[in-house]
Amino acid sequence: MRAHWSLTSSLVIVHIGSLVLRDDLSAADWIIERIHGFAVDVGSIIPEGFEAYARLFHPAIRIENGDEVVVRWSEVAEANGRKVHAEMQWPNISGVRGHSGESSPGMWDHEPHVGSLPIQYVDRLTDLLSRHTSTPDRVWFAVWEGFGALRIRPGGTAVLSIGRRRRKRRPRQAPPLAPTVQLPNRAYDLLSGPIRGISESMCEEPLWQSANLWWPEDRSWCVATEIDFAWTYVGGDRAVIQELVEDRTIEAIPTQIHHGITYDSDRLNPPPVS
Repeated sequence: MRAHWSLTSSLVIVHIGSLVLRDDLSAADWIIERIHGFAVDVGSIIPEGFEAYARLFHPAIRIENGDEVVVRWSEVAEANGRKVHAEMQWPNISGVRGHSGESSPGMWDHEPHVGSLPIQYVDRLTDLLSRHTSTPDRVWFAVWEGFGALRIRPGGTAVLSIGRRRRKRRPRQAPPLAPTVQLPNRAYDLLSGPIRGISESMCEEPLWQSANLWWPEDRSWCVATEIDFAWTYVGGDRAVIQELVEDRTIEAIPTQIHHGITYDSDRLNPPPVS
């Protein structure tokens, strides 16, 4: 589905499905106040202050008879005699350096996807989180402004409509840039809409790109996918984190706000051989 731009008076309104691009960024103030410095710990990715946190691992993919099969990090760790723990890193458990293009025949063919919530997890995570907020129809979504194929960037495919009753297609023109949420070394466009809006790709087809940060109006939880990581963090009360950890579809384990986030954070498994 294409992004849709509509014009009311002099205001350009940008839509991605049910989501609307916002220029009032005050809904993100609490995140700015609670986020740690750049690349320090888990709190650099997701705001501090929640009762509990989980680390959701993006799966590797194995191709069987033309179909994609999800491969858990725990499966890869077990196959390689590695330990599963909250700070484990993909290169350490797989024996393959990140982004090397290598694979492990018979185990996995494609590395975990980086920078985006796996599309295989979207529906399940949405169902789970919608039961743990009083505002599922009022959710905020932030996406890193640096993705090259963003649907909301000038030059993206769009329809510009004018007026409430008469809708007229006009030559494509770029809307004014909206202000961005500023976090350490990252800037994000901010949208809002119902929780199901997470299923909208932020980038042009055929690319799949989720929002990088999303939270409900009542701030009962928050989901954060750093653009350089093959995992996602979720913060919330103990009940939602426990349900996430016990879920059979999603692979997640409890983590702490002070845990490390870099390759050298995995001190229980050896790094891959050069």
